[in-house]
Amino acid sequence: MMNTATITPAVALHMPFARVLRAYLTDAKFEALRMLRAPAFAIPFLLIPAPLYLLFGVVIAADGISKNPQVGNYLFIGFSVMAVMGPALFGVGSTLAPERDQGLTRLKRAQPQPAGSYLIAKLLMAMFFALVVTGMMIIAAVLAGKITLGAGDMAALAAILTVGALPFCAIGLCIGAYFSGSAAPGITNLIYMPMIYLSGLFFPLPGFLQKFVVIWPAFYLQQLVVAVTGNTQFQFFPLLSALTVLVSVTVLFGGLAIRRLARVG
Repeated sequence: MMNTATITPAVALHMPFARVLRAYLTDAKFEALRMLRAPAFAIPFLLIPAPLYLLFGVVIAADGISKNPQVGNYLFIGFSVMAVMGPALFGVGSTLAPERDQGLTRLKRAQPQPAGSYLIAKLLMAMFFALVVTGMMIIAAVLAGKITLGAGDMAALAAILTVGALPFCAIGLCIGAYFSGSAAPGITNLIYMPMIYLSGLFFPLPGFLQKFVVIWPAFYLQQLVVAVTGNTQFQFFPLLSALTVLVSVTVLFGGLAIRRLARVG
């Protein structure tokens, strides 16, 4: 007897493109609404980054910015990169792991819905949060008046950071696919917290630590934004090389996660 999981690909194959697209977008919409309604997620990752930037990147760094305006741009970019990392890592990995423990991933695969819409919804949710929090960072920076980026630079920054959330989504997927629901938040923190401070987003690192910034994806995303916005004083890595690393991270960790989920669920 043919079960639901068997007929799902055939159903998806014969669905009109518009209906398939609507199914993906509907999943993404409800995933975003679910996370917006979770105060433990929405408050830290939407409301905290802008005040942190205003305190450390504007008030405390005022003297340095007055001497070199590009320092203000550099700090703004660093805090903006930090802002998009959180929703991607925690919003994907720390939600996927407990859902996998509860068997929700297997249930989703058995339902007559487009393949992968459950995972794509998580990626789109993280990108939506990245866009929202980047917009809040831009508003805070414009009001503070401590940056020299133009409107075109701001638009480029928002676009790069929205798409740039994907490597961190891939890492989150990998954590959610390989670790249990109880372990995933801790593992995510073990990656997130060191990455914030050891990727050189906010201040020059001691000499013995500077050579290790290349192991963190956040460094490459920051360098990509720095290059595109013209802050060449703080560009330490070629633009195309940074882009290549970010794409490789996305493909590697995303591939490992999909392989694991396809085999184990």
